[in-house]
Amino acid sequence: MEISNNLSSKLQWESIDLNSLLSKRTRNISKGNDTDAGRMWRLPTDHPDPIVLAGGIPDDTVLPTADLIQGIVNAVENHADDALNYGGWFGYEGCRNAIATRQNNIEGTSLTANNIIMHNGSSGCLENILKAFIEPGDVAIVESPSYSGTVRAILGYQAEVIEVPMHKTGVDPEAFKTIVNGLHAEGKRVKLFYTIPDFHNPMGNVTSLEIREKILQICSENQIIIAEDAAYTELHFENPPPSSYYALSDGHGVIKMCSFSKILATGLRAGWIQARPEFAEPLTRVRFDMGTSPLVHYAIEYLINSGNLDKHVENMRSLYQEKCSIMIDSLRHYCSPYIKVETPEGGYFLWVECLEGKAIDLVTAAAKEGVIFPLGSVFFVDKTTNNNHFRLAYTRESKEHLKDAGKRIRSAFEKILD
Repeated sequence: MEISNNLSSKLQWESIDLNSLLSKRTRNISKGNDTDAGRMWRLPTDHPDPIVLAGGIPDDTVLPTADLIQGIVNAVENHADDALNYGGWFGYEGCRNAIATRQNNIEGTSLTANNIIMHNGSSGCLENILKAFIEPGDVAIVESPSYSGTVRAILGYQAEVIEVPMHKTGVDPEAFKTIVNGLHAEGKRVKLFYTIPDFHNPMGNVTSLEIREKILQICSENQIIIAEDAAYTELHFENPPPSSYYALSDGHGVIKMCSFSKILATGLRAGWIQARPEFAEPLTRVRFDMGTSPLVHYAIEYLINSGNLDKHVENMRSLYQEKCSIMIDSLRHYCSPYIKVETPEGGYFLWVECLEGKAIDLVTAAAKEGVIFPLGSVFFVDKTTNNNHFRLAYTRESKEHLKDAGKRIRSAFEKILD
């Protein structure tokens, strides 16, 4: 009888259209790709020595593993009752205090632990912001191009995503204002502006101070929340970027999303929201995940308070500047007739324009040469918008591979242009 009942249940479920049970949010969005998830996306290649320039991943040969191990050991030996417990809505206070003090030293702010909410990387920060402030039908403005994972997340909350073109020094404030006014004239509510002002993904550029101030004013006048993604801010090669939107406004109307993924390791899944109390309260009100890992937070606190995080970040700046230079030199030496690329002032990425041929053909041909990177069109809401750019991430691959990448990409160009 039990077997018969199980078989009946199975047959009933096999006859059900699962789509009828899905939430509207799930039905309205397609499955993301590996780039959206931060994975080392790659096309199929038979090359015996592939060069993967796809994902924004730190160089894993120089991770501060000894410090992380020591921080975890200290936590388990001395604070197991707290470190191995739930994290709570805000996260471990000692880590939040350390972050606040460090950010105050960097930016001249006056943060306390109450301004810091620990999250599962900056992606967890964004999801919390969307959950707290976005309703179906709201409008979110994003830079064009922008990080594809963020665009998917916003769409997943049933908001309309509107792009504003991104230039070398940021978005055009007048164009931004025109878009806002046009949306209001249509009776739409513009709720959010998502921006990556420092060493932008994918473009690598920095928004100027003048543009930040103008955008702040426009958003303030129209009650638009600025979600500032600062994942790459600390990874400047020489001079740091201008003051953040958060620092310029003292957090009024700005929620800053920060992450240890790019300055430590992506697998820690640790980041934080930086917000004034009036924003922090509703953000924690819609949090249902029991918080993130205090054990990881203890290890990070150890890294910060020992001064070793600052030393590590300084080493990353030097290393990534060298890697970026190698990548640029290789591209210009081998591919100068075919491409246009500018040297960024920091971060992880090069935004490369094809002067001949189409990027979609190049990506496929380059994969056969053993060089893997994503199309520029991935980073636009309309995937047909751009067919002449591609993005290269230079942080994880070896210096030897970076030197060879330009040569292989040239071979790919020669094949598609033959």
